[in-house]
Amino acid sequence: LVLAMHFFGFWLMLWPPTKAFFLALTPLNLLVSAGALLAFHPVPGRRLAGLAALMALGGYLAEVAGVQTGVVFGRYQYGPVLGWQLWGTPLMIGVNWLVLIVATSSLVSRLPWGHLAKSALAAALMVALDVLIEPIAIYLHFWHWFGQPVPLQNYLAWFVIGWGLQYLFHQLGGSRPNPVAAWLLAAQVFFFAAHNLALAWP
Repeated sequence: LVLAMHFFGFWLMLWPPTKAFFLALTPLNLLVSAGALLAFHPVPGRRLAGLAALMALGGYLAEVAGVQTGVVFGRYQYGPVLGWQLWGTPLMIGVNWLVLIVATSSLVSRLPWGHLAKSALAAALMVALDVLIEPIAIYLHFWHWFGQPVPLQNYLAWFVIGWGLQYLFHQLGGSRPNPVAAWLLAAQVFFFAAHNLALAWP
């Protein structure tokens, strides 16, 4: 399901007659991805619900601070694609942080490293994915940087905040191998990398 959503979503977003419809399904894509990831995450239900809420809230509040002050990630603004907003920030962006935290932490969970090192690697994977996401998010009007290039500050903030949330997730016992994680990350890498190639194609 996750692979199909991203594969067909890519092609149908390239085709002008279906682009707007499938773009509007982005919040649903995020919710389904989060649901699939959490459904296979080997943490007891109530504990997992609490961890998921904490990670989503942490990411969402970081984005609220970023939008409202411009001093966290740089000066940016969200468009309408991600749906309902509170304080200028889509509620779905918290779900996006949750998905990335769970997926990347699961990917590094078997490494024989300490929590700090594994959290740093997981945060670096989040930043690497954000590098792929940024040009496409701007092109599809998820958000914009007021016509300016994406600042280096954005990626530094992603790493620092991601590292902190990853470490908390590890410390609270949330980082476990998840059979969906690698597939979901592969699907997202395909979706955004393919869009970048399509934009660059002459």
